[in-house]
Amino acid sequence: MAGAQDARALPAGKTALLVIDVQNEYFAGGRMPIPDGDAALAQTRRLVDFADAHEIPVIHVQHVLPAGAPLFAEGGRTVQFHPQMQPRKGERVIAKDNVSVFAGASGPVLEQALKEAGIDTLILAGLQTHACVAGAARDAAPKGLNVIVSSDATASRDLDLRDGGRVGHASLHAAALASIEDTYGTVLGTDQILALPVR
Repeated sequence: MAGAQDARALPAGKTALLVIDVQNEYFAGGRMPIPDGDAALAQTRRLVDFADAHEIPVIHVQHVLPAGAPLFAEGGRTVQFHPQMQPRKGERVIAKDNVSVFAGASGPVLEQALKEAGIDTLILAGLQTHACVAGAARDAAPKGLNVIVSSDATASRDLDLRDGGRVGHASLHAAALASIEDTYGTVLGTDQILALPVR
């Protein structure tokens, strides 16, 4: 399949940064710690700083499940954003309860926000690559949005399978990025994204 065309620039006034699920559940003390989570967090912080410097809107996605749920329980510590990824003034937060932020009740909210802002290009960062990041990329592309996924501002955990096997986090991350690049969008390192002109 033909993947997206190479990104040569970020359209000024039409680009947004979507920061997906950078929440305590995926870090030390959470139930699904991601081995490369801290590294992805550091790169995501660079993207947020870049977005702020270029007046690119930042939208934080927060996975929230009902109180008492085993993961991402509303009102709990692990559902909260990581201390180093607290939304800044003017940055929007959209709560979701599906793998993709474009699904369920959060979908129309996000789509309306993007439409009102005139956004046609999304930079995706966050967790996990094979799940919520890939889900957002998959659902954004058919809506006519150009998708750019940061390869090092995303990460996955080790995945234990029902048959007793395991898929390592690095392999899972790489496979997810390959699928995105082949079908839904452009995959670039954070350095490459930061080098793109905004015009």
